[in-house]
Amino acid sequence: MEYILNSRQMYAAESAAVARGGSFLDLMERAGCGCAAEILNRIAPDANVCVLVGSGKNGGDGYVIARELHRAGCNVDVLQLYGAPRAEDAITNCKRAKKLGIHMTDYTGEHAAAKLIADADAVVDAVFGTGFHGEADDTLREIAEIVAQKEKKVFAVDVPSGAEADTAAVNGAVLRADVTIAIAAKKPIHILKPNWDVCGETVLIDIGILPEELEQAAEKPTTVWTDDDIKSTLPARPAVSNKGTFGHALCICGSRRMTGACVLSVMGALRSGAGLVTAAFPEDAYAAIAPQLTEPLLCPLPANSEGTATADAMRQLRPLMRKASAILIGCGLGLNNDTLALTRTVLLEATCPVILDADGINALAPHIDELKRVRAPLVLTPHPGEMQRMTGRPIAKILEDPKAAAAKLASDLGCTVLLKGANTVITDGSRAVINCTGNSGLARGGSGDLLAGILTGLCAQGTAPFEAACAAAYLHGKAADLTAEATSARGMLPSDVLAMLPRLFSIYE
Repeated sequence: MEYILNSRQMYAAESAAVARGGSFLDLMERAGCGCAAEILNRIAPDANVCVLVGSGKNGGDGYVIARELHRAGCNVDVLQLYGAPRAEDAITNCKRAKKLGIHMTDYTGEHAAAKLIADADAVVDAVFGTGFHGEADDTLREIAEIVAQKEKKVFAVDVPSGAEADTAAVNGAVLRADVTIAIAAKKPIHILKPNWDVCGETVLIDIGILPEELEQAAEKPTTVWTDDDIKSTLPARPAVSNKGTFGHALCICGSRRMTGACVLSVMGALRSGAGLVTAAFPEDAYAAIAPQLTEPLLCPLPANSEGTATADAMRQLRPLMRKASAILIGCGLGLNNDTLALTRTVLLEATCPVILDADGINALAPHIDELKRVRAPLVLTPHPGEMQRMTGRPIAKILEDPKAAAAKLASDLGCTVLLKGANTVITDGSRAVINCTGNSGLARGGSGDLLAGILTGLCAQGTAPFEAACAAAYLHGKAADLTAEATSARGMLPSDVLAMLPRLFSIYE
């Protein structure tokens, strides 16, 4: 996994590394050399390079990069957008670069800058770093326009200038990068949509800060999962096994009007590896659901006039709940007094992990404190609208800081929260993971049902709820990415993502 640090946390990690031995000048040297190495891997050894520098510490990294590219044989010009450096370490590295005869020019207007950039094969953006806030000034706006017009390959040092590292906000002009070289740890701008695309490809370089220093600086760590995390999390598939080895998922889902929710969630649990899956749904929906479910066990439940399960369904569900290793309730369940009573009873009587989704969340939203009485491990999977109904916070406020909103709910209720969105957050209140897979093709009804099913299948196999939620979000999004590549984000359906899961899992075998 990769740590995500804001500017304050990054400074704390750097300070810890310096306290262990060395200096901030040493860290700048390693950062510049690491960036130069990444750039040299992507350009010709005799390329013409224009290095744009600011007057602060990010400019200091730029001088080191200019020096190393010059030593490697590149033709380097340094364009000082705001005059001579003012930060002490940057002044030192500027002097070192000058001793090598590297040409340096102060920005005096668009014409001279356009000539330097036009003659370059690549541009290095070392203007502003993690400390930038607000909106680009006229100088940066002019440079950004020139670079865009000349269509040059741009390498950003840590953060594309004009973007805020901590909030991932872009309030004006920005130097869009083809490659952003994240120093020591990724920052929020590197992972948060929609503005993460200004970074282009993000690569991470090591400058000697220890993982424990990054973790300690992060306080309550925010991380991003990778394929390696999935490989280490997915339940083993022993050669000597049977269906009982891989758990029993009980999916209490669907209604007469929402049959697809049942099918997608149940099939998601099956495709994620659960050994047994029972689909419990209202008998009124049997004719629509049963023909689509050939592998799971079926448990038709008594239905009311609205075509949803009644509270009396507990008579059929209790024996199944005793056998289940994970329970999903809510997908397409419908919302009325019966489904409220049913959901409440399932939650209070369950002893295995319970995933509460969709109408299960909506049913309990006005009675949120009742979730504190749940004894079983609980995972909530709201989208922002459902989060609003549970917490009373406006959607706009939730979206301003989804991690904080999800972490507070998780802490208050003692559960795991998977807050869905372009930047899906998974948290148990102390840990947080931001999911970076997925695309706009998931913005369709049914996607959440499939995600809930995958999560339930992983929990049924014994994966701990928090880790199962992280893995489910990652796998769901990655299957969607593969589907979009094979078809299109515009035309793909949740059933297409479901069909992609077996191929995706083969990557981790």
